[in-house]
Amino acid sequence: MLSSKAVQYYAGHPVEFVQDVIKVNPDPMQADILRSVATNQMTSVRSGHGVGKSAVEAWAVIWFMCTHPFPKIPCTAPTQHQLFDILWAEISKWKRNNKALDTELIWTKEKLYMRGHSEEWFAVARTASTPDALQGFHAEHMLYIIDEASGVDDKIFEPVLGALSTPGARLLMCGNPTQLSGFFYESHHKNRENYSTMHIDGRKSTRVSEEFVQMIVGMYGEDSDVFRVRVAGDFPLAEDDICIPLPLIEKSIQTEFFPRSHPDIIHIGCDVARFGTDKTVIGYRTDEKIQFFKKRVGQDTMKTADDIVLLGSMLVMQYGLKKGKDFPIPVKIDDSGVGGGATDRLRQLKKNNPERFWWMEIYPVNFGKRIKHKFYDDSTTYMMYTLKHLLQPYDDSGKPKDVEVILPDDDALVAQLSGRKYGMTENGKLRVESKKVMKARGVQSPDEADCVLLICLPVKRPKKREETKTA
Repeated sequence: MLSSKAVQYYAGHPVEFVQDVIKVNPDPMQADILRSVATNQMTSVRSGHGVGKSAVEAWAVIWFMCTHPFPKIPCTAPTQHQLFDILWAEISKWKRNNKALDTELIWTKEKLYMRGHSEEWFAVARTASTPDALQGFHAEHMLYIIDEASGVDDKIFEPVLGALSTPGARLLMCGNPTQLSGFFYESHHKNRENYSTMHIDGRKSTRVSEEFVQMIVGMYGEDSDVFRVRVAGDFPLAEDDICIPLPLIEKSIQTEFFPRSHPDIIHIGCDVARFGTDKTVIGYRTDEKIQFFKKRVGQDTMKTADDIVLLGSMLVMQYGLKKGKDFPIPVKIDDSGVGGGATDRLRQLKKNNPERFWWMEIYPVNFGKRIKHKFYDDSTTYMMYTLKHLLQPYDDSGKPKDVEVILPDDDALVAQLSGRKYGMTENGKLRVESKKVMKARGVQSPDEADCVLLICLPVKRPKKREETKTA
């Protein structure tokens, strides 16, 4: 495909390779990343959203494949979605820009290899969900690509450090700076002298629209951690009075989910609104994974009840739930204010047709209600700390544990959860700030967050399955 003279030239000129061979012009920040990979053993890039990280990683893979003989290029990311649907798809996309590239580089769902050399000249996709994801690679020319590196567990990096002792091995890490500890964080702090570090502020990127920046500023403010991480590309601040720190939330979002054919946990939650700009938000949980089903502004309670029935019926069909075999689905509804209308409607539906709606176990919940608890002053605080406990990477004894809840990647949710503050009452109990206080300091109503709190609220299941209970 390329003459030996061209290969020799392009090996030291990745920007020109991208321009001449892949036929695309990198922006100045992307060009800087490519040049850094060519001249430095380890490059670490922190940035906001939408600056073109995945594209430049894909270009780096193709460049290294074409200019280094018999290379091995392990690529990883925290989740299958990030690795295969984004990074790996980018590689497929860009190699098709040149017919010769498309002919010589063979792309499969997990591997990219040079025609005729599938076992010794390749790039491979490995999710960072197991400690041995990047182990066992040996070659004179190695390039490790680690996407969304802030969400990759430190143990994944251990074999990389060993391989980097080889002169021909290189590392490119890119990601949003979501965590205040770990390998990626330290590459921009105490270990910075060992890296070529780069910082890309979305406000300075030609690929990030002004509309997006202003939307984030308007919704969450320039002093918010959401703005710092998702626009400015800065690490979050460690605020003492924030109930759930942003790093815990982002770590949850970046956790891989492996669905089971028949979930052990299925819960539904609904935060109800009717007037103003507040949203009615309906969501559900299957095992660890939480997803939003519907969001609407100004929805009436009858329609809300119908949407909950639709969601529940879909889950029953999807997972083949059977009366007498499976427990009913807990449906937890914000019962304060207008939410009571949705609760009453669902109760009426079940009363009138118990056979059809056997799966629906309704739990009305009042936010901000004073409770008898040793540490928490009200129900909202209890729910916030319940969620925080599920997100913690350690159990009560200090031993590492898996994240028990995987949150949706939703800007509004992230801002609401990471922006809610707490204080102490006069009797020494914890209490998170109310919606009224949040709105007074310019924070949006936590509609998505309250839906998640309801979904995660533990409930006491009936002692017997529905068939026995109603017999």
